[in-house]
Amino acid sequence: MAETHDAIPAPRAASAASAASAASAASATRAKGAAGTAAGTATGTAGTSGAIPEIPNGPTFPVLPPSEQDELARRLRSAVSGFVDAPRDAVEEADLLLDELSGRLAELLADRRRTLRDAWRENESGTVRTEDLRLAMRGYRNVLDRLLSI
Repeated sequence: MAETHDAIPAPRAASAASAASAASAASATRAKGAAGTAAGTATGTAGTSGAIPEIPNGPTFPVLPPSEQDELARRLRSAVSGFVDAPRDAVEEADLLLDELSGRLAELLADRRRTLRDAWRENESGTVRTEDLRLAMRGYRNVLDRLLSI
């Protein structure tokens, strides 16, 4: 008995142009994040590592460190290009990548939330400055805008 997959569209073959386009988009995203981090550095908001601003209102925060993003993108390109020769292996690799990426994003978002919460929680005197609340709101807006744009 033959299986039918009416609800699942047929996969499109990945062309070199679409792979290059995806790589270009990933590079542009990293460059934008680096520019935001550089802007944070110029205004004194970058952390000691220079990679992720410690103050939660930085212009942007990198979703993934560039090395992790590059490695995941490389693995995805490899899975997509291997689909013709080994479709099941390629799909299993894509599933593994999605699982790894979603877990890593959950970790990074939890860290980001902790940083934001620490920025506006009451200090030892039991007060919170309005400026701290304003900066925290900018940080929350930044994170939520990025998540909503996915």
